[in-house]
Amino acid sequence: MAKNRTQALCKAFGWQGGTIHQIAEKTGCSVDELLYGNPTTEKLGSSYYKGWFAGLTCPLNFRQEKGNLDFWLGVAQGIIQKESIS
Repeated sequence: MAKNRTQALCKAFGWQGGTIHQIAEKTGCSVDELLYGNPTTEKLGSSYYKGWFAGLTCPLNFRQEKGNLDFWLGVAQGIIQKESIS
């Protein structure tokens, strides 16, 4: 079960494991942003919300938003939530 952003984003890419540096390269976001960043907004229709929804519902190969921090934070949160209710 994914317990943090790093684990959740590794799972989003279908990886058994990996480093935050590999995730940063794949997402186009900085390590600091991925570890400590907060979304600019969580409103319906925002990039964060779209990422969250993708994390909850979409196949792993669907997620592609290079450089969009809000999207990737949403993906991570969606995967964490999905696994906590499974």
